[in-house]
Amino acid sequence: MSCPFNHQAAAQKEQEQEQEQQPQTTTPNVDIENFQGAPIPQPPEKWLIGNLGEIDPLFAVGSLWKLADVYGPIYTLNLVKRKVIVLSNWELINEVCDEKRFEKIVKGVQESVRVFVKNGLFTSYGDEEEWGIAHRTLVPAFGPLHVRKMFPQMMDIMSQMILRWDRFGPNHRIDCAEDFTRLAFDVIGLTAFNYRFNAFYTEDMIPFAKQLAEVLVEAGKRANQTDIQNALTFLSKKHMMDNIHSMWKVCDDIVAERKANPRPDVDDILNVMLNAVDPVTGKGFTDENIRYQMATFLVAGHDTSAGTMAFVFYNLLQHPEALQKCYAEVDAVLGDKPLEVEDIPKLKYLDAAMKETLRFLGPIPVISRHAKETTIIGGKYKVTPDDVLSFNLKGLHHDPKVWGEDCDEFKPERLLNGGWERLPPNCWKPFGTGVRSCIGRYLAEQEIIICMAMVFQRFVVEMANPEYNLKIKSTLTIKPDHLEIKVRRRPGKDHLFAFGNVAPAPIKAATNGVKSNGDLDKSNLKPLAVFYGGNSGTCKSFGEDLQTDAPHHGLDVPLKVQSLDDAVENVPKDRPVVIITSSYEGQPPDNARNFVAWLETRAADPANSGLLKGVRYSVFGAGNKDWATTYHRIPKLVDDLMEKLGATRLYAAGYVDVSQDIVGPFEDWKLGLFPKLREASGVTAAVKTGEISVKISQPEAPSKLAGEEVTDGTVLSNKIIAQKGVGPEKRQIDVLLPAGVEYRSGDYLVIQPFNPRETVLRVLNRFGLHPDDLVTVSGTSKEHLKSYSGGPISVFELISTRVELANPASQRQISTLAALSTGADVERLQALATDELYAKEVLLKRFSTLDLLEDFPSCSLPFGAYLDMLAPLAPRQYSISSSPLAQQPGVPSQQLGQTVEQSKATSIVATLTYDVHEAPSLSHPNTATFRGVASSHLSSLVPGSKLRCFVRKTHAPFHLPADPKTPVIMVAAGTGIAPMRAFLQERAAIAQARGKDSLGPAVFYFGCRDFEQDYLYKDQLAEWEKQGVVKVRTAFSKKPKPGGHKGHVDELIWEDREELKGLFKDGARILVCGSAARLGKSTAETCLKIYEEEHPELGREGAEKWLTKMKEDRYVSDIFG
Repeated sequence: MSCPFNHQAAAQKEQEQEQEQQPQTTTPNVDIENFQGAPIPQPPEKWLIGNLGEIDPLFAVGSLWKLADVYGPIYTLNLVKRKVIVLSNWELINEVCDEKRFEKIVKGVQESVRVFVKNGLFTSYGDEEEWGIAHRTLVPAFGPLHVRKMFPQMMDIMSQMILRWDRFGPNHRIDCAEDFTRLAFDVIGLTAFNYRFNAFYTEDMIPFAKQLAEVLVEAGKRANQTDIQNALTFLSKKHMMDNIHSMWKVCDDIVAERKANPRPDVDDILNVMLNAVDPVTGKGFTDENIRYQMATFLVAGHDTSAGTMAFVFYNLLQHPEALQKCYAEVDAVLGDKPLEVEDIPKLKYLDAAMKETLRFLGPIPVISRHAKETTIIGGKYKVTPDDVLSFNLKGLHHDPKVWGEDCDEFKPERLLNGGWERLPPNCWKPFGTGVRSCIGRYLAEQEIIICMAMVFQRFVVEMANPEYNLKIKSTLTIKPDHLEIKVRRRPGKDHLFAFGNVAPAPIKAATNGVKSNGDLDKSNLKPLAVFYGGNSGTCKSFGEDLQTDAPHHGLDVPLKVQSLDDAVENVPKDRPVVIITSSYEGQPPDNARNFVAWLETRAADPANSGLLKGVRYSVFGAGNKDWATTYHRIPKLVDDLMEKLGATRLYAAGYVDVSQDIVGPFEDWKLGLFPKLREASGVTAAVKTGEISVKISQPEAPSKLAGEEVTDGTVLSNKIIAQKGVGPEKRQIDVLLPAGVEYRSGDYLVIQPFNPRETVLRVLNRFGLHPDDLVTVSGTSKEHLKSYSGGPISVFELISTRVELANPASQRQISTLAALSTGADVERLQALATDELYAKEVLLKRFSTLDLLEDFPSCSLPFGAYLDMLAPLAPRQYSISSSPLAQQPGVPSQQLGQTVEQSKATSIVATLTYDVHEAPSLSHPNTATFRGVASSHLSSLVPGSKLRCFVRKTHAPFHLPADPKTPVIMVAAGTGIAPMRAFLQERAAIAQARGKDSLGPAVFYFGCRDFEQDYLYKDQLAEWEKQGVVKVRTAFSKKPKPGGHKGHVDELIWEDREELKGLFKDGARILVCGSAARLGKSTAETCLKIYEEEHPELGREGAEKWLTKMKEDRYVSDIFG
């Protein structure tokens, strides 16, 4: 798990939120020198030894836990050599996590272990030069991309353990501490030094591991003894030093062998230390410091990982329901195939079980800090820089104010479904805190998840002794003592099951997996960095477009287009940086949240004004103008904060409204960007032209290639709920989700659509292609155009599933078409490319490139150039219109060995309520029909069809309030009823279980066109109103019910404003779903009018400020363009 003593904070993985925000703490405005402060509780001292008698030298942390139970969340100990203040709750620890006021201190056991690891990373003092050199050079080497490349080596070692367990048979008792130590030791040896300890090939533990264990035990003892006691144990010290010299020799021999036989092809930590030069000091690692860093990695890289894995298996074996959920998830994600690195993020329950283990009782029990200057904590306790402030992590991780009244229960579920994201900062600290937090977090988490997945895929695990009671073994860390398990092969898993190719893969310098751009020589190209943030794929596609074009301008993107979160504390200064990002309801995209938070945090401190000095950048933003108040908020924020932190803007930011011309503004911006990038990089070579290459061949036999890596849902039903007439046809589709897939009301189902068949055939006909033709795409970095297997892909699949066909052509694309046309077509196309005609004839009428190619047959655009013009086909997102709380299992599972929870998981159903978009084409209204890409695909599905989909959690608070008694005001129109139906199903289920008195008032404003034709779910709404679940208010814009209201819902809201004011004053949450341009705007405007009427003195400006504030959590909209 890497070092138990801190270092650089590792950023969160793809779907995790690292809670490293700095607490806003200040020292009270008092005369600190004369301030006495409140007394800190302390056990009575004894002569000469102070409070040392309170500490068990063999289990010191157990003593700290007991003292916390007696003395509370803060107490102090006089340990003769040092004064220790122990903190055991979140409030105090959160304050001391403030990096401005506090920092790591090396005392106690950490200082004692310096006898072995000296000035290695986790025991070096903050002012030692060696720490800075190691910090700057080694942190990137343990970053997520580097750790990802360690996957083959980890699988190699993991497979050795699996085979060992399998060959010993089902009656063999496995000592978890021993075998997980072997595993972790071999993993760090192979991944960091390309060295094999071969721990699984010896009967006894390897000498290095034995010696290390003895040294850590002795160092722990000596840290909690007086100098006199230590002097009397000179024989123990001699034995410890003999062990240390023996281990140093192993490290020195590894270095000597590498120097004698250099391995430039190996991308490991040892090569970094031998070859890296610190950019600040210009120095490298000395041989002596390399020895100490190696010792550090071997200590930190094995002990905590081994302990965590042992605790994981103990906890799961004590909680069979959680264990079965692990099995179910592994079966759902892996099935019978070998584990691949891409599978790791999908194992969400395993990840939660690991994190909950680290909370419940992890291997690191204490971390220590001290104040940079005398200060006050908790508003009344005075602490000085000499005081060691020790975090009792068990107290922190079991604080009921953070973790709830069930904090002493092992529940991985608490960290799922938004639980992790809702945690307050600094409440989960198994990897330390601040700049000295654990450098190896990525390595640890990947190693542990791999171990869990491979064991659960192959074996049934059980306690060797069902009566075992947890015993703790304490050295530098803690772990279960004498925990033994047995494993037996699961049915159908032979001795080589799911190993795939586990032979040691050659360790080579990393490649980015992007094919070369044609035949361009990249040896003289200047580097460029491209980062993106986005959920839909549009921004990534823009980045890949830049990567493809860069070599023609003398530039290269040596790393693939990376997410913005990869740039946290790692914004390059040696090359220009291009950032392409969108907003998500005014918030950062999923893969840019850490980056934006990092910028905001750093920019809040004026001392960081030069943090990004030397960075040269430009920003491009994507957004939808229908979200007027948050339009381009994130790209503008990033642009401003980068400059505020000292970065130099190379080129003015560009922006695109994705509801209009999605390509043109980017192309225009790119045209001005490249000259600035060339100038900044010193490129003088002439600009070259290039084009995408597409090779077409005939297949031996038609074959289907894998689509998007999403799960397969099964359609149970697909019915019309409102006929086409006053509006589009409306349907309800019920989808059976795969086992283990969960959602809650307010979440989305994201589907992978298919372009309408007739549109695809139009493309093939225009270019003279057969549907079964195979294409091989090269000369581009656009991943969506390539086969997943690396070979050819059928042209029909490529056009059906990979590219957007209906987007309006851009002005630049039209100019390209004109240049490739002849006769009268040239002049007509050039006219369409002018600003006036383009807006009126192309954008307004949604003329696609395909439409133009058909209208101007003289154009000789190559197929490859056409593909290069098309944006990737983005997944479509639909609000789920059902609640899992309200449904009975749809398809009960009859598989043997399943728990009730597993059976329910296999049968959970998600319902979608959607419009089928079909209307005369705007470009050719008399001859062509426009069909929505996603809705036409959904409407074509019949029961039994497979649907590529996945659940996306809503990040906004678009859910019912946690307390059912909190009032709710819901507003929707048309199929915007989808999430409201889910909410009402949930309220109905709660009322049925607890009684209707358990619900607070709810009113639902629903807009339709015609009472008789498109009043969706009329009977259900009437029944829920009868049950007291909701009060329904309907507005019909064309034909109301007899005596009903004709108009729109905003008019009803205004009419009911006095009632709604009362609900809102009682804490009501407003939930809105519908068109951003219509319902979203009209509802917001009505709320502003109501507030202005109530507070006339504040005017419109005051009302808008109020609504902006309410949109943080009490006025929540899910609106679409």
